[in-house]
Amino acid sequence: MKVLFIYMGVESLGVEYLAAEAREAGHQADLLFDPSVFGGHLMWDMPSIAKLFDKRPQMLKMILENKPDVAAFSCVTANYVWSLELAREIKKYAPGIHTVFGGVHVTATPERVIREPAVDCLIVSEADILFPLVLSDLEEGRHEQRPGVWRKIEGEISHSEGWMPVDDLDTLPLPAKDLFYKKIPVLEEMYSVMTSRGCPYMCTYCHNSIKNVLPPGSKKVRRRSVENVVSELEEAVKRGRVKAVKFYDDVFPMQMEWMREFAGKYRERVGKPYFCFAHPSMLNEEIIKCLAESGCQCISMGVQSADDGQRRKMFHRNYSNETVRRNVEQIKKSGISVSIDHIVGIPGDTHQMMRDAVKFYAELKPDRLLSYWLSCFPGTEILEMSVEMGELTEEERERIENGDEGSLYGGAGAGAIRLRAFNKYRYLFSLIPILPTKWVISLLNKNPFRFVPGSNLLINLTLFFSAVKRRDLFFMHNLRYLMSRKKVP
Repeated sequence: MKVLFIYMGVESLGVEYLAAEAREAGHQADLLFDPSVFGGHLMWDMPSIAKLFDKRPQMLKMILENKPDVAAFSCVTANYVWSLELAREIKKYAPGIHTVFGGVHVTATPERVIREPAVDCLIVSEADILFPLVLSDLEEGRHEQRPGVWRKIEGEISHSEGWMPVDDLDTLPLPAKDLFYKKIPVLEEMYSVMTSRGCPYMCTYCHNSIKNVLPPGSKKVRRRSVENVVSELEEAVKRGRVKAVKFYDDVFPMQMEWMREFAGKYRERVGKPYFCFAHPSMLNEEIIKCLAESGCQCISMGVQSADDGQRRKMFHRNYSNETVRRNVEQIKKSGISVSIDHIVGIPGDTHQMMRDAVKFYAELKPDRLLSYWLSCFPGTEILEMSVEMGELTEEERERIENGDEGSLYGGAGAGAIRLRAFNKYRYLFSLIPILPTKWVISLLNKNPFRFVPGSNLLINLTLFFSAVKRRDLFFMHNLRYLMSRKKVP
C-alpha cells in the first residue's frame, strides 16, 4: 500500500513511529508537510497571515498526482479542522483514496469524527499495533473488527471497544525521522525523542484525563530501557547534525534507578545538552543531580497556578508552593536553567490570585516564565468542570468538540470579560526573568498597574528579548527553524 501521511505545524513523533511500523509491514510511507509557521504551533499565532501561506491547494495537487492508497491524518485539536477540510477535498476529487484519522482529538471524540463523510476509518489512542493491521485489512478487502478501530462498511459504522497498547516499547522500530528531516534539515539539530508513554498524573486539562487514553488494567506509564534510548541517540549523533536533544516525555525525571543508569550512559555516549519536562512532585535533590551530571540544560516545570487550593481543586495537582520554591532553588543551584509554565484564566481565578502569582514568581526568578490561556480540550475533565461552573455553554462545548480550540478567552466564553485585565498580569509574568524583583512588584501598585500594557504583541516581544538575552539554546533553534529553507509540502 502507498501510505501518505499529511501533517502540519511541527515534527510529529507519532507520525514517525507509524510510518516506521507501516514500512516494517512492507508498505510505502511518505509525508506531505505544511510548516504553518504563523499558525501558532511553534511561536507565532497570526491566523490572517497563516491563511496567506496555506499549502493545502499545493498539497491537494500533489496528492492527486501521486494517488496514494491511504491518506493518514494525525490530529490534535489545533490541526483537526485543517485536516478534515483537506480530507474533504481529497474525497471530492479522488474518492478511492482511503482516509484514516487518529490522534488525541480523534481519541476524545471518535463518534463525532467517524460521522464525517470524509473519514473512512479512525483509530483511538496508540495505533502502533493497529495501524499496520488496518492497512493490511484495506489492502486485502477484509472487514475485521479490531479493538479501537472505527470504520464504515457499506455506509454503516462499525467499531470495537478498547485498544491494543504496546507493553514493551523496546520492540518498536525507531521512528522514521527521514520523513521530516529530508524536508527541513534544521529539525535534526534539536533531536526529539520520547523515552516513555503515559503519565503518573491525571491533570484535568491534559489529554491523560481523556477516558479512551487508557484501557482498564493497563499500566499508566511504560518506559523504554536506557540502552534502547541511548542507542537511538548515539546513532543520531554520529550523523553529525545533532546539537541538542529534546525529551518529549510528559514527565522525564522519574524512576530513580532508570535516571541513575541514564545519567552515566547519556553523558558518555551522547554528551549533548538536553531539555526535558518535569513535575514538581517528582523532583528531589538526587534526581536534579542526575539531570545536571548527564547534561540537562533546561527543565520545564508546569506550576500552572500559584494558589495551592486552586491548583488542587481545578487541576488535581497536589503539591505546595514550598515544594516548587525548593525545586527551583535546587535546579538553579545545579546550573540548570528553569522554565515555568503558568495557566491564566482558570475558573475561579481572581485578581488577588493573579497578584499573588506575580509576587511568587518574582521571588522565584525563573529563567523563563511562560503563561498560557486555559484551553479546555475535548474529552478533558476541565471542559466538563468549566461547563458545570458556567464558564462555557453547551453550545461552546459543541464548538470545541467540532475542532475549535477551547480557550475561555477566545471571545465566546464567559471569562472573556476578564481578558484585558488578566493579560496585564501575563505581561508582568514576561518581565519577571529580566527585571529586578522590586521593579516588578512596584508595577503591581494601584496606580502604576493602570499603565501596564495588556498587548499580546508586547508579551511576545518581551519573551523574544528575554530569550535572545539569555541565548536560550532551544528558543534559538525555533528561530532557526522559522528562518530555515523548507522543502514543502
